[in-house]
Amino acid sequence: MSTMNHDRKNPFLEGNLAPVTEEMTVADLEVIGTLPPELDGRYLRNGPNPIGDVNPAKYHWFSGHGMVHGIRIRNGKAEWYRNRWVRDREVASLLNESPPASDWPSDHQQFAANTNVIGHAGKTFAIVEAGSPPVELSYDLETVRISNLEGTLPHAYSAHPKRDPLTGELHVMTYFWGWGNQVQYLVVGTDGRVRRHVDIPTAGGPMIHDIAFTKKYVLVFDLPTVFNLEAAMAGSRLPYYWDHNYQARIGLLPREGTAEDVKWIDIDPCYIFHPMNAYDDGDEVVLDAARHEKMFDRERRGPSEGPPTLDRWRLNVVTGTHTCERIDDRPQEFPRINEGLVGLRNQFGYCAGIGQNFAQDTLLKVDLDNRVVETRKDTKRYGYGEPVFIPRDGSKAEDDGYVMALRLDGETQTSELAIFDAQAITEDAIAVVRVPARIPNGFHGNWIPD
Repeated sequence: MSTMNHDRKNPFLEGNLAPVTEEMTVADLEVIGTLPPELDGRYLRNGPNPIGDVNPAKYHWFSGHGMVHGIRIRNGKAEWYRNRWVRDREVASLLNESPPASDWPSDHQQFAANTNVIGHAGKTFAIVEAGSPPVELSYDLETVRISNLEGTLPHAYSAHPKRDPLTGELHVMTYFWGWGNQVQYLVVGTDGRVRRHVDIPTAGGPMIHDIAFTKKYVLVFDLPTVFNLEAAMAGSRLPYYWDHNYQARIGLLPREGTAEDVKWIDIDPCYIFHPMNAYDDGDEVVLDAARHEKMFDRERRGPSEGPPTLDRWRLNVVTGTHTCERIDDRPQEFPRINEGLVGLRNQFGYCAGIGQNFAQDTLLKVDLDNRVVETRKDTKRYGYGEPVFIPRDGSKAEDDGYVMALRLDGETQTSELAIFDAQAITEDAIAVVRVPARIPNGFHGNWIPD
């Protein structure tokens, strides 16, 4: 395998964004402290990890080959760590392997499945947006097939489905440049098959990373980072750029409605990768999200257009008006909540603080009702990625549980999975699983219980 090019001209190939070069399997990991006995499953995390030489002038962080990292926990032990590239035709070729099985024709679009990794209907999927299908993985993270969800997926999937805690179904907002000015909303049933899809016209070809929904509505983010034909013709790996003339708006689609039922509400220009949550409040939909002033305007190799902040929109369904207020102005991203409250009113959220060049640093807990933010003070040594909340068995309070986050130890250049009491995130970790390798900052991870 050829040597990585860590040219300093690209910040998204430096520090803990630099790729690793090996797949590893390590058994019986060291645990400091005591792992909660009810934890029985896998913590999985996905992110870009390009293979071979990279052109730093053209490399976009979102385009690197996918690599899934996993830690298996059971009976108070960390049984294994594994990292595996997610195989597609290009990755298999670079690794001198046969291409993986695929449910799709050979000319079907396939981007690197590098953004998220989920469990649904007893299967594990590595996923990405922009027109690509999901990649099914084995329990041990080997690539099984490029999936069409048992013949039910119309074309594209998303990097960011969200599970409705009341039904167990996944809600997905997909997009693909070849569709022109529209996006597609999917509902994936608990059996892993698509049961509903709705094509929704948009003003342009927006990049939609995530989804939010309430008991009544699904939110459609039609924001000014849009498909740019000139950039695509010039060979851009991610031809979605900021358009200063594009009207930012959020659509409210009734949960079982059609495209004609969408209520569009104009908002001030911004970009949203990640909603924290949304819920109904009378005639209003409340949306909390990490707000970026813009995206891919000056810096087109990754998200670096100023610090993202945690903001709240109130969208009035009756009047079509909105308000927006700042909840917290410290730079933060990757917001998560107790997922038993997705689409319902929540009080607490958990985020990763964001430093220069989108470095993931501080672990934050946000009390939305009282506008209190708690932060860890060990940031000089540790950089924390996206936090995941896991409720304690028999929990009664919203924040009665654990917060799990990967962190890089800046002194040893190895990674750790740190597990905190969610009601005391500024205290020492309950348990730390030590990984004898560096896990690069990636995008999304999940706790997938067995």
